[in-house]
Amino acid sequence: MSINRRKFLQAGSLAALGTAFTTSRSLAAMAQGAGPASVSAGAGPDLSLLIANFTAPPRSVRSSGYWWWFNGLVDKEGITRDLEEFHAKGMGEVLLVNSASGLGGAAVPQGAPLFSEEWKELYRHAMSEARRLDIAVGVNLCSGWCMGGPWIEPRDSGRWYLQSELEVEGPQQFSGQLPLPGNRSGYDKVFNPPGYKNYIDLPLEKLDYRDTAVVAIPRIGTSPSRITGERAATLDAKTNHRDASNFIMAVDVMKPLLEPWHNEPGDAPVQPQQVIDLTGKMDSNGHLDWQVPPGKWTVVRTGHRMTGSRLMIAQPEADGLSIDWFSPHGVELQFEHLGKMFIGEAAKVGNKPKYFCDDSFEDGFPNWTENILQQFKEYRGYDATPYLPALSGYLIGSADVTDRFLNDYRKTLGDCMADGHYKRFAELCHEHGMLVQNEAAGPSRSGTMCMDGLKNQGRSDLPMGEFWLAPNHEDESTLTDDKPYGTSRLDKGQNKVTKMAASAGHIYGHPVISAEAFTSFRHWLDYPGSLKQALDRALCEGINRIAIHTTTATRPRDGKPGYEYGAGTHFNPNVTWWEMATPFFDYVGRCQYLLREGRFCADVLFYNGDITPNLVAQKHVDPSLGKGYDYDVCNEEVLLTRLSCRDGKLVLPDGMSYELLVLPDTPRMPLKILKKIAGLIEAGATVIGPRPVEDSGLLDYPRCDEELKTLAARLWQSIDGKSTIREALAKKNIRPDFEYTGGEDVWLDFIHRTTPEAEIYFITNRHGRPVRSECSFRIIDHTPQLWNPIDGRRKTALNYQLVNNRLVLPLSFAAFQSWFVVFPKNTPLQKPTTRENFPEQHIVQELTGKWTVEFDPQWGGPRQTTFHQLEDWSRNEDPKIRYYSGKAIYKKQFEYKAAKSVKDPGDDKVFLDLGIVKNIARIHLNGKDLGIVWTAPWQVDLSPALNKGTNELSIELINLWPNRLIGDAALPPEQRLTHTNIAFKKEAPLQPSGLLGPVTLTTNTPYTR
Repeated sequence: MSINRRKFLQAGSLAALGTAFTTSRSLAAMAQGAGPASVSAGAGPDLSLLIANFTAPPRSVRSSGYWWWFNGLVDKEGITRDLEEFHAKGMGEVLLVNSASGLGGAAVPQGAPLFSEEWKELYRHAMSEARRLDIAVGVNLCSGWCMGGPWIEPRDSGRWYLQSELEVEGPQQFSGQLPLPGNRSGYDKVFNPPGYKNYIDLPLEKLDYRDTAVVAIPRIGTSPSRITGERAATLDAKTNHRDASNFIMAVDVMKPLLEPWHNEPGDAPVQPQQVIDLTGKMDSNGHLDWQVPPGKWTVVRTGHRMTGSRLMIAQPEADGLSIDWFSPHGVELQFEHLGKMFIGEAAKVGNKPKYFCDDSFEDGFPNWTENILQQFKEYRGYDATPYLPALSGYLIGSADVTDRFLNDYRKTLGDCMADGHYKRFAELCHEHGMLVQNEAAGPSRSGTMCMDGLKNQGRSDLPMGEFWLAPNHEDESTLTDDKPYGTSRLDKGQNKVTKMAASAGHIYGHPVISAEAFTSFRHWLDYPGSLKQALDRALCEGINRIAIHTTTATRPRDGKPGYEYGAGTHFNPNVTWWEMATPFFDYVGRCQYLLREGRFCADVLFYNGDITPNLVAQKHVDPSLGKGYDYDVCNEEVLLTRLSCRDGKLVLPDGMSYELLVLPDTPRMPLKILKKIAGLIEAGATVIGPRPVEDSGLLDYPRCDEELKTLAARLWQSIDGKSTIREALAKKNIRPDFEYTGGEDVWLDFIHRTTPEAEIYFITNRHGRPVRSECSFRIIDHTPQLWNPIDGRRKTALNYQLVNNRLVLPLSFAAFQSWFVVFPKNTPLQKPTTRENFPEQHIVQELTGKWTVEFDPQWGGPRQTTFHQLEDWSRNEDPKIRYYSGKAIYKKQFEYKAAKSVKDPGDDKVFLDLGIVKNIARIHLNGKDLGIVWTAPWQVDLSPALNKGTNELSIELINLWPNRLIGDAALPPEQRLTHTNIAFKKEAPLQPSGLLGPVTLTTNTPYTR
């Protein structure tokens, strides 16, 4: 947005009217999850309950995972093993996805055919075991993705519109065959939909062509006027023919739609009243009988073909065409043929899927549905038939009028998708006592799919986005704002669609906001420590429930690492480090618990306009707002039906509130939106934005423009136009929520939630290096506490200052470390401690010299060896060590004497700092298990087991699979220790592995119980 076009509107406070859009309490409770210690969002837990659930998160807030069943290659032993391990390590649910082989050429042998009695018995066993283990099961309502199957007939599949033309001259009695459109007329630039090469050039007779309407338009001069000049550059986007990959940014999808078509000299538009509807004069065979009036005419025949798009990696028993996403009939067929089977088989063992799921939209860009003219009239209030030639670039009415019609056409498709598909899907699930989960706003393929992302997500009980890992995401330099999506898998340093999912959850009253997490093509290169930075980024964007992609189902008999999916971070019992996964799941559970409590805190609500496609950009700092504030984004529906004003705040029925409403930087606005804004202002709301000059649609045109201009003139009559969003907040005495020092060397991200009992801030270090910063909060009447999500410990006595009406708290972060800063409301502000929050740590001893290291011979390692100093396994001369993957145990005896350099003699804690760890470790000292270390700071408290004098240290350390897989690639198959469908090359670089150190003893703890 251009700052200089922002206007600042505020009026006296009046009583605000409520809205009628509410969320079912029972469904909200189901989405939130139920458990003996869980609390529904907004209920405001007692602080003791908050502490208890943070320390030991209930199962309802635990991680989910994509439990892929490839080709039915599962057995009862593997199902039980998986679910028992998921339960033991701390997962709370799974999403069952049936599919064929695992993408990218990663072939998987055939198991039980889908729908066979063998497969149904395995499914019932899974649902029975999940019930026994208290693991919730969601089910993807499709084999592969997105949605469809053999029950989808061509007429119920995705559609593209087509048009043909015939020139006639009257007066005459015309009786003849109208030409059929070309099979791909208007679709010459298609390049991205999955599998499009298999259907794009099919002959029309194989594409189920159907007619919609026939109209005639008079030729003016040599021909009717079409859009010309620079305006024509946006024709593909405005008529829904533009293709794009899923890499495209939201702003680039919407940009051409915001460029208005102005009238120009030389335009010779056809007036709507001149258009003759001939639909009733053409028979079902395309034969037209028409008494042609005098003059030259162009007959435009509009019809539609099936796109031909089919499911991706579907099993043959369930493969078929994709559904029509703009009609309820497709999802009804899916539910009838597939959904009821899943429900019925689970009922036989006393269970039921918690939800059905719809994956991210990857079905090209269908742009038509059979009854679109009826839907258009219901949604837009007028007949679209006279304007159909505009879909081929003809000017109807004027360039401006044509532009408005095309906006109305695209909005209608967005409404049909939201209501015809996602709303109907939700209704079917709710009728059976289930929830619905949808990745309903992308990232889509095509990226230009005509959808209202927020509206789609608003129809979901569990709105869902996704985030990927970049090919080299551990290298922070590959994630900077200037890196393209293919390099960073980010849009300017943030996830592509998670802010959109979060905003949808906030504005539609869905407290649990999900994400497909950690998708990548990095086979076995990741582990809990490498995943944390991506997780914390998503948490700060508003995600509070992850579904790990993937937790593939495997059979123990198939060996390790087993058959896997071609795109996903492999996270199941077959990974080397699975036995040490519990602390990571505990971390996720603690974060998700606190980030579901209460409500999200945001000061600004951005209105995203009424154009379609309507997508929310990645989380970013608006230059007119600046750092320190957070925001949500709303759409037309929420502004009209859910937003009101109370006591000067913009409020939603579910409790969300905002200080400001910011309008999009466009001169067009629906009249009904401006009327609603006027009501909000009269009720006391503050609104910032440019003055609209015309409606964006054609309903009641041109009177709508006249009324809009009159109302806008009244609202904007005394506006100076110079206030930025930040200045407007300052005028309301709304200071930044969170700020920090350190300049460009420090990058902290945050999210803030409020409950009746506490203000909760989650703060993360976005850099892979330690940082210190003076963090300031606008909460000044409550005492801060520091809660550590790594281990559940809390520090309640902190050093802080009150400076310029802000509470300043010195914080220290290890690489990618995160803290919760919690302000309990049940106690007044207390005197701060004089001790440093993070005293400097002192190295009192380095453990150098020889280490005895035991490997597992079963995985090719030596039974025991001696390292004279710590070293990288991948550089060892012994191939048994160089290519080793798995667990090794480092043992060392050392003498310890009490440190004399400790500044505070009352603090006798001693820490073991492991230095560089590749990749996860468990420490025992003198036989006592001191826990697992999986992320920075790579430390453990030795104090409970440390002796003055002789000590026996044991460190179990696990690396990753690639080194063994690379070593095996050079061996004949019968000599290999591993078995998988993911191929590694013998020349591939080995991964650093082992305990690299330096290993030191330090004193002074960064936190206390």
